[in-house]
Amino acid sequence: MISFSNQRKNDSHEYPGGYHPPSYNWTKVMQQLRQTTAHGFKPSVNIHETPGYYCVEVKAPGYNKEDFIVTINDGKLNIYGIPQACDAGERGSQLPDPGYSCFEHTVNLPKYIDTDFVRAEYKAGILRFDFPKTDYEDRCTVERIIVY
Repeated sequence: MISFSNQRKNDSHEYPGGYHPPSYNWTKVMQQLRQTTAHGFKPSVNIHETPGYYCVEVKAPGYNKEDFIVTINDGKLNIYGIPQACDAGERGSQLPDPGYSCFEHTVNLPKYIDTDFVRAEYKAGILRFDFPKTDYEDRCTVERIIVY
């Protein structure tokens, strides 16, 4: 019998490969982000346009793909970088020094993109989002983007 470490024992009717986002102590996270913003830490962002899509690249070396929380609200791409705790690997118990790696970044998105088919990946220290262009204004049914 094969067992999966990410399965939850109590949810017997759940799909075995279901996505379970990490849990955070949001009070500590938001406090850490405010301190980080006060210190001025933000990764560099590169935005460019190709014939078929808009690309947003964030230089954020030293993270894991699970360390990013990405949301879209009111035509804005909100990117939060929250590294795993240094000690036991449990989030919310202890966050690293604010100047080290927590960050919050907001990018205004163009109107004529399709947020339902965004591609988000973290590879070689670069968090990249590809938003396909459309001929119509996006109605944005997506609230959170999962980074692969």
